Amino acid sequence: MSSFKEIAENATIQSFLNCYLRETGIETREIADGSQKTLIVPLERQQIELIVPIKYWSKTGRHLFSFPLYYQTAQNGKPLPLDYVTLVSLASKELLLQQSRGGAEDEFMLRVILSCRNISRYVEERADDQSELSRADFTFIEAEQSLLLGHLMHPTPKSRQGMKPEEESIYSPELKGEFQLHYFKAHASLVLHDSSTGTKAPLVIQEELRNDPMIDNAWLDEQTADPDFALLPAHPLQARALLEEPYVQKLIAQGLLTYLGAKGRKYTATSSVRTVYSKHSRYMYKFSVPIKITNSLRVNKQKELDRGVEMARLLQTELGQRLKQEFPGFRVITDPAYISIRGENGESGFEVVIRENPFYEDDRSACLIAGLCQDHAYGKESRLCSVIRGLALEEGRTTEEVSIDWFDKYLSISLEPVLWLFETYGLAIEAHQQNAVIRLKNGYPETFYYRDNQGYYYSESKAGILSKLIEGLSERSETICSDSVAVERLRYYFFFNHLFGLVNGFGCEGLIGEETPLSMIRERLEKAEQIYGITELTDSLLRFAELPCKANLLTRFYDMDELTGSLETQSRYTSVNNPLLKEAAAVQ
Repeated sequence: MSSFKEIAENATIQSFLNCYLRETGIETREIADGSQKTLIVPLERQQIELIVPIKYWSKTGRHLFSFPLYYQTAQNGKPLPLDYVTLVSLASKELLLQQSRGGAEDEFMLRVILSCRNISRYVEERADDQSELSRADFTFIEAEQSLLLGHLMHPTPKSRQGMKPEEESIYSPELKGEFQLHYFKAHASLVLHDSSTGTKAPLVIQEELRNDPMIDNAWLDEQTADPDFALLPAHPLQARALLEEPYVQKLIAQGLLTYLGAKGRKYTATSSVRTVYSKHSRYMYKFSVPIKITNSLRVNKQKELDRGVEMARLLQTELGQRLKQEFPGFRVITDPAYISIRGENGESGFEVVIRENPFYEDDRSACLIAGLCQDHAYGKESRLCSVIRGLALEEGRTTEEVSIDWFDKYLSISLEPVLWLFETYGLAIEAHQQNAVIRLKNGYPETFYYRDNQGYYYSESKAGILSKLIEGLSERSETICSDSVAVERLRYYFFFNHLFGLVNGFGCEGLIGEETPLSMIRERLEKAEQIYGITELTDSLLRFAELPCKANLLTRFYDMDELTGSLETQSRYTSVNNPLLKEAAAVQ
């Protein structure tokens, strides 16, 4: 077995180089080396070539490489082993030379190194869980904790800035840490809250504490005796950062805010790090934490808090009723309430999203899609592969036959309702692989869950339809955007990141050729055009040779924060080949 360091470095090379190839549109060439395909990647401005042996070539753009990789200079011509630091250095320099700019490479390199070191630690500390990571039988939190490699098309999938190594053991999902939440008591004049349920957010918090066997009821009675005060939970890292803020210290000195310390049952981080879960709690909490994860500082913006409640209210209207009737296998995990306190300038750092926990009573066989598709860190089969091969063995069928049936069921509960929401109501959801959870029944897709209050877009042309359902649409949530932006985001997050990533997962494991599930997606899109007509979304997916795709490497390279700025300017997009195009499929 490779060393843990080698596993991490190879995974880093794989994700980084795939991003670079996709986002730069660089002209490569192939050379025949026996039965193996080898890609020659020119870095023309430096007169350097990367020599990349290919293990698996994907129509969806995420390839598997055969290690080691090499590079050679025009002057020397002798192939040298390519480590991940050298790769990032050379690629960064090439990008800087292309754009005649400097100053970005040091921060970029730092995050790649941090990400690689984190992966190395995760695979070392989870080495005893190798079989668990691919088991077809799993719980919700086991799946959430399984992303040891992270986003497979991101240059720094596990970069985290703001967390000490010893804190990683406690607060990282990959290391299965558990921790108590911390609590503050704030005067009502400071508290901001909203709820789409029949219960106000402060009372939701109280009820959760009342149902917690680790909470002393006498203590809780004492803390809630004065109705002019409300309790707020906080992530331990969030609490520590807040207590250092001068304005928080001032509020404490004035008696308007009290720090109550760590209380109650233990929670564990889900895959996003800042959303925490307990099997015994009816709600999950999504916190603002002082950590920069992948591209962004993870802070809940006020408009996102409002967006979550607004969407929960929309789902209580005819939209939600029709959705449930027509697509009973599709669910939205709502963020029906939030609580925070007023900040001096904008957000205070106390923001807490209160998220429903649909796995409160039954946490079996619920898995985020990223967890199904994740490459097994130790070279074993993925969770998806275990599921499909297990079904094939049980049913006495081929993996291809099972894969077709499995994917067909999956498209029925995911693609069809996503298209319906968009074409009927102009509602686009940011359903990337980490925001999509699937529950399996007897190994096959039964229920699709979408989560995340940040990832909604209302198409400008259909906003009037949604406005008739609830008052004040988008006034606080700032969710209305141009039709083109809504199409762009839906196309990237649901098709490129999610569906094409799932297709890639089938292909990489040798379960079925990628063209078959791609053709199944095409058929569903053609069927959608019979229902909704030819729309901007379906037309682009079925007929455009190239499509805009989010450029994670370039977004990271330019140090863009995806949680700030307008919907139009939060990240970089680039043109890539459309794997759904029939002509492209025939050529490749």
